[in-house]
Amino acid sequence: MTKKTISIFGSTGSVGNTTLNILRENKEIFDVKILTGYKNISDLASLANEFNPEAICFANESDLELIKNKINYDEVEYYFGDDGLLECAKVSVDIVIAGIVGLAGLPPLLESIKSSKKVCIANKECFVSAGSLIMNEANKYKTQILPLDSEHSAIFQILENTNNVVKDIFLTASGGPFYKYSSDELLKVKVDDAIKNPNWVMGKKISVDSATLMNKGLEIIEAKHLFNLDESKIKVVIHRQSIAHGIVSFEDNTFLTVFGYPDMTHPVKYAIFHPKNYNNKSQKMNIELLNNLSFELVNEEEYQALKLVRSVLKGNDEEKSIILNSSNEVAVKAFLDKKIRFIDILVVVEESIEYVSKLLGNETINYSDNLDNILYLDSLTRQKTEELIKLRI
Repeated sequence: MTKKTISIFGSTGSVGNTTLNILRENKEIFDVKILTGYKNISDLASLANEFNPEAICFANESDLELIKNKINYDEVEYYFGDDGLLECAKVSVDIVIAGIVGLAGLPPLLESIKSSKKVCIANKECFVSAGSLIMNEANKYKTQILPLDSEHSAIFQILENTNNVVKDIFLTASGGPFYKYSSDELLKVKVDDAIKNPNWVMGKKISVDSATLMNKGLEIIEAKHLFNLDESKIKVVIHRQSIAHGIVSFEDNTFLTVFGYPDMTHPVKYAIFHPKNYNNKSQKMNIELLNNLSFELVNEEEYQALKLVRSVLKGNDEEKSIILNSSNEVAVKAFLDKKIRFIDILVVVEESIEYVSKLLGNETINYSDNLDNILYLDSLTRQKTEELIKLRI
């Protein structure tokens, strides 16, 4: 049997680790061609020695000799920096895992769409800032886009297996670690508190987004592009147990949902094996997990992140979507670096949207098929958001 070739962008992150655990169980099916990391040189070298990819990519040229000394086989090419990521993305493979966090993953993602026929995306930030561009390129090159977020994977699975007319889709949210916290309690939140999700093991940035509910806001924008739905049909429900990953209601007054454990194993397996079925040997679903599940439709007026996202979507404003995403990345990093408080994150984002929008004025700029314009606005927003943060320190 011919093996499926696979490139993993962000191999040392949480999605990369999940993917590699799956590949360890299926070495006879998959052949790793590309592994990329960032600055985690030791882990990247260890993974390279295990999976023997044809090429690896990392952040800094200064680490080249260090990583060469750690690699125990000769048939490997070394790449570094943004240019290296683009070169790796040009390698044609059967499956690409796009797991680089943030908008830094956008250029290699777009290059992968040109070179490979199935791209599995875990990066919601790219969809928020460049959803139209991603889907336009995928249509142009006839590349299949598969979501790796558990919520979007669940919706994808449901819609793929029914012809019913969709009424609404519901993205489930755990509510994060500060569900029902008072304003006074939120004032006391520390970094260590915010990166502990009640159900999921995730990276720091996405954990903070989950705590502010911005993660769910970004997922609304992602769902709009992925499923070509009007934003009014995309709703959020608090589901504390994280067992139901996505729900779809139909015009015939029926509901379908996908139940599963709160980890990334199933959505990643579904994507990389698609359209074939697979045997999920590592997980045995217990019907008792469905006991005492709760669902609460979110009152979006109570969540600043969702209000910001809705205001952007109702205006169908790609410019403000980019500003929203970029300013949020900067604000979350500032919180993680203990420069601002948890409650300041969304205040900074709102201020940035207003400030940068005014700077741009009424000039009409094309973002739907122009990467340079997206990256320019991203850079401008990051600069101005940093300035706003300095005023608060």
